[in-house]
This record gives sequence, C-alpha cells and structure tokens, in this order.
Amino acid sequence: MSTKFGQILVKEGAINEDQLELALAEQRRVGGKLGTILGDLGLVSEDTISRALALQSGLEHVDLVRERPTAEVLELIPQKLASECEVLPLRVEQATLVLAMANPTDIIAIDRVQRASGLFVRAVAAPRGRIRRAIASLYRGGVDGELETAIGEASRSVGGDSASDAGVIALVGRVIASAIAEDATDVHLEPDEKVLRVRFRVNGELRRGPTLPRSVMAAVVARVKVMAQLDITETRLPQDGKIRFELDGKRIELRVSTFPSVLGESVVLRILDPARANRSLEALGLSPHEVDVLERASARPNGLILVTGPTGSGKTTTIYAMLRAVSTSDRKTITLEDPVEYQVPLVTQCQINERAGLTFVTGLRSILRHDPDVILVGEMRDAETASIAIRAALTGHLVLSTLHTNDAVRSIARLRDLGAPSYLTGSCLLVVVAQRLVRLLCLDCRHPCEPTAPECDTLGVSASDTLYRSKGCDQCRGTGSRGRGALFEVFEVTAPIARQISADASSDEITVAARDASFQSLRDAALRRARSGDISPEEAGRVTAGD
Repeated sequence: MSTKFGQILVKEGAINEDQLELALAEQRRVGGKLGTILGDLGLVSEDTISRALALQSGLEHVDLVRERPTAEVLELIPQKLASECEVLPLRVEQATLVLAMANPTDIIAIDRVQRASGLFVRAVAAPRGRIRRAIASLYRGGVDGELETAIGEASRSVGGDSASDAGVIALVGRVIASAIAEDATDVHLEPDEKVLRVRFRVNGELRRGPTLPRSVMAAVVARVKVMAQLDITETRLPQDGKIRFELDGKRIELRVSTFPSVLGESVVLRILDPARANRSLEALGLSPHEVDVLERASARPNGLILVTGPTGSGKTTTIYAMLRAVSTSDRKTITLEDPVEYQVPLVTQCQINERAGLTFVTGLRSILRHDPDVILVGEMRDAETASIAIRAALTGHLVLSTLHTNDAVRSIARLRDLGAPSYLTGSCLLVVVAQRLVRLLCLDCRHPCEPTAPECDTLGVSASDTLYRSKGCDQCRGTGSRGRGALFEVFEVTAPIARQISADASSDEITVAARDASFQSLRDAALRRARSGDISPEEAGRVTAGD
C-alpha cells in the first residue's frame, strides 16, 4: 500500500524516485505511515498528501479555502463531534451530507455523523490541518471566542512584563492560531498610546486583528522574544529570531523581527508555510513551455539561473521549487541563505552570519572547495558575490540566485552595474525568471464586465474584450479576492541573445530579440490571467504599471 501511495506522488510530480527511496528507507527504520514520514522530511505538503490519499481511494478532494459551509449546515453536526472525528460538514445534496474528512475511510466517524445528522454521508477528502482550522474559525466559540477569553484572562492576571504568566502564554498562542486560521502570512504587533494593535497580512493586504489592552503589551512582546530566544532586556536595538510553534500536531515555524519605536517595540512574525518549499514548478502557475525551459536549464551541468522581482514577489517559493528540481542523489547541492527559511532534504544548507564573518562572499569561496555540483546563493548583493558566482557558473557548477530587478531583461543591466563583464554574463546565463504576486478574484462573486476606456489605453485591450471583476461576498469576507497567485516571465538566453549580451546590447535590443523567440512579458501574463477571469483589470494594471 505504501509503495502504491508513493508511486502516486511520483506520478503526480510531487516527489521524485530518489526522494521516495529516502522516505521508504526512513519508514523501514522507524515505522509509521509513509505520508507522515514524507511530511516530516519536508518533501511534501499536507495538502499534497491529502490529494494523493484521495486519488488512491477514488474520492473527491476539496479545497476548504473555497468551500465555506453555511450556518445551517454547520448546525447539523455539533462542534464537539466535528472536532473528535476531524470532519467538517460542507453542504447537503439531495438528502446526502457532503462531509470533508481527514480520514475518509473512518467508518466509525461516518456512522457517528450519520446518526447525529439523520442524513446519509458522502465522504470527501481534505487536509487534517485545514479541517481543524476551519472548525475553529467557523463554529461559534472557535478561535475568535478563545481569543477573547485569552485576552480577558491575560488582562486580569498579568503583572508588569511577566512573559511566563499563564494568561500571556495562552494569549500569544491564540493570536498565532488566529492568524494561521485566517491564512495570514504575517502578524504585526504594533504599539499605540493606549492599545497594542494586532494586524494580519492576508493575500498581501493588512487586515485588522484583535486589539489588546496596553497593560499586556510589555508581557506579550516579552513572551514572543522568549519564544524566539531573543534578549528580552534589549529594547533599543532591532533583533531577529525564529519560533518553532506546534498547532494541532503540526509544526509551524515563524520568523520574528523586533523594531524599537517611540511607543514601544514593534514585532512582526512571518509565518513560514512548509507547503511553499514543497511546490513543484508546475504548481507555481508556470505554463508547460516555461516549465520545460526551466527543467532543461536545471538539468545543465553548469550555468547561471536567476529569479528576480521586488521584495514580497514570491522569489523564495520559486527558488525552492527550483532547488527541489535540481537536488538529486547524484548531485551535491549547497546553499548560502539569509536566512534559511525551509529545510530541504538532500541539500546542505548554510545560513549567513555576518557577525561571525560568514558572508555571501566568504561562504561562496568556501563552498567552491567543498566539491559542489549545484550552488544556491540567496541573493547577489554586491560586485564580489556576483563575480564569484559567475565564475563558479563558468567552471562546472550550476548556480541559482536572486536579484532585485523589475523584469527579466533588466537583470543583465543589473549584473553590469555589479561589475560583471558582459562577455562572462553572456557565456554563463541560462534563464532569468521575473515574477509578481497578484490577488486572485473570488470565484463566488466574480462577474464578467467590459473594460473602461482608460483600461483599454493602459492595458492595450479592446472594448470588445471580456474581463472580470468581483463585488465581494460572504465567502471572501467582502474583499472580492481569494488567495494569491503569481505572474511570470521566463527569459531564456538562446545563442543569438547570448551574443547580444556579450556585445553589450541595450535592454531594448535584447527585449526585441527575446520577443522574436516567443518571449512573454509580465504584462502579457497579466492580460492572459485577466482575460481568463483570474484577476481584475485593476490588478493587472497595478502589478505591471512600470512595464
């Protein structure tokens, strides 16, 4: 059964044969379910495991981010029963209750739900963690109710800046749990004169969270610093750390940053989702042609692959997907990262520590003496790093790195600014990926519309084109958006383009040559997604305004 399950994951492109063998060896050593071992090794996400189990059982798999049951449906099953059985009622279809289950083969749970609801049950599969979070957020007395209780208890019990107070410990845990239930990427703790404001970043936008009384501010900040192993006595300087947090049996990592302000310390917690490190190139939203370009480049023994874009554009997710693609048992892969966000099997990862003298430059020099096949340089920040990375790419190493540029072609000019000779760049550069994150339209309330005259001018569409907007509904909490996706432009350096780069051609000249080779820009990708109803015309214009 385990081998069959593993082969499903291989066939779906979630893992490769080497990674399956690694997981099976670990299973033989420690026992347990293959899916659990794959998750513990960081090879696949919980969602991927759930989909594979559904495929193996011949069941439907549901996305609980988009499936939101009504209050009437939730009343069919008590919260206690839903939590005990790890199930969530979704909808009723012809006297049949569609039930999301973490273990759809649990006959006892199905029988209990049928007796409680009086309806026949049709089981569908969903990840255990998402079911637990949905139960907590949808039922009365869930995360929000527990959060209000925790705020009250902390307010009554806290004294001074006691980070060990039980009420404060519970409050910080509930704030983090509430953010995870909202699918937030960041938690902001912001001091004000009278309160400590909490905001969550969801789909790239900041949303209001709970407001905490000023009396608990020092204790809450101290508790976060204790969890992140920071110096709680240092309040005048910024600090960075990491928290390992467990929620519903799932290990979650948070990156913590503190920053002094005139009203107290501001704290931001970045929620690191392991699923981002486990995505395949296809799952990122790249077209089949773009995936083919990147896979061919990743199979090369040497050369330079760059991922570019502004801060917060998803470069880390893409670079980790590429790292998975190049990391095999017959290749030695070493990374230099600042910081290491996710751990990847079969990869030697190193975190920059400038205080100790370990910089990108010193680390890269040492890596070249460590017999690597593949090198990941987290970011090309200076001329010396760029020079060593390019020379490594020319001497038998495949090098992956990131740059901060607006588009793929301009990365060539950026390398020139860093002092890289054009003839060396032209000789080693294989592919440049540029990207942006966009807010996806809510599927429940989106509707077709005609473009306005200004949109026709700025986006280059015609008045007869059909675009889409959303008005906001209960399913998207009135925002009109549901999750985020990525726009990509994949610039392949062919032989003619390499000659142009070596000859110091301008960005415009290189762009013309790339378009002749079927290059699609970020603007092209945005228009394609707008016409297909994935994003609004406003979003297409916003993310490509400078293109």
